[in-house]
Amino acid sequence: MTLEESIRTTRLRVIRRAQEFGSVSAACREAGISRTLFYRWQKRFVRYGMDGLHPRRRQAARGRPPQTAPHLEQTVVGLALAWPTWGCGRLAAQLARDGQTRLSPSTIQRILRRTGLATRQKRLLVLEQHSARSAGLLTDRTRRELQRARNGREVHVEAEVPGELVCLDTFYVGKLKGVGKVWQITVCDAACSYGVARLLPELSAAAVATFLRQVLVPLYRKAGWPLQRVLTDGGSEFKAAFDIACKELGIRHTRTKPRHAWTNGFVERLNGTILQEHWRIQFRRRYFTGRSVMQQSLDAFMRFYNQQRPHQGYRLRGRTPAELFWGVIARMN
Repeated sequence: MTLEESIRTTRLRVIRRAQEFGSVSAACREAGISRTLFYRWQKRFVRYGMDGLHPRRRQAARGRPPQTAPHLEQTVVGLALAWPTWGCGRLAAQLARDGQTRLSPSTIQRILRRTGLATRQKRLLVLEQHSARSAGLLTDRTRRELQRARNGREVHVEAEVPGELVCLDTFYVGKLKGVGKVWQITVCDAACSYGVARLLPELSAAAVATFLRQVLVPLYRKAGWPLQRVLTDGGSEFKAAFDIACKELGIRHTRTKPRHAWTNGFVERLNGTILQEHWRIQFRRRYFTGRSVMQQSLDAFMRFYNQQRPHQGYRLRGRTPAELFWGVIARMN
């Protein structure tokens, strides 16, 4: 007996038991089902007979929709930029008229959404910016957008060589029993992602200035790169003594805008990596009794991060940060 036949027999037995008892409720209590379900079975039995008691066949779940070929996506994007005010329905009709392909308006909308051209305003803005660069036609809105983009590049984290822009940030590790509050200062080079991390005796401008003088500047001198500019947030630890140290060392100090932590995103991401891949694992493996032991553990992870950990960013392209940071010394030798 197959499973479908067994289910049909069970349902038929419940209907017959209801006739024997003369009570639907008694038959439902015996079978452990609801009266609603019983009447549903009975209705199908009366309408279709024994065949109505077979379980309904469930259709297979819909799979992933077929993906559009890359050359078709390029055709859609090109047509949308050529006619930026057209909607998806008109674009679909034009593609079909040209005999290139038949795509539904919803598929075209998904393609435009993935490429950042989902609305007419965004497509028109691309057209304005292209005209501004090629023909010098500047509207007020385009001028504001281009100025905002230039300002963003000036404040953001773009660098060609190590030392051109170095991002700094402090990170509260936590309050540990027997150790107290532990703060960490993290450094990430914007050009090569080389990272440096040290535990601070206290969160103060004097402690950060000491780190700058005794650790960071000597490290860049040893690697053969001049430390030109540092980027920090507006925390009190990056003022007063830290500003004085930057002026004495000839380092340009810039700050991010208030409530714009993503501007310093490289070092913020590195802080998250150290937290996820190091501290949250080590705190479950061992018991730290002092900052020196914690610093040794942190140094070991940073060596792994800089020399062995795989990096997939556009700046490194599979290389490690140490390969770029110590490249000058390697070429000299």
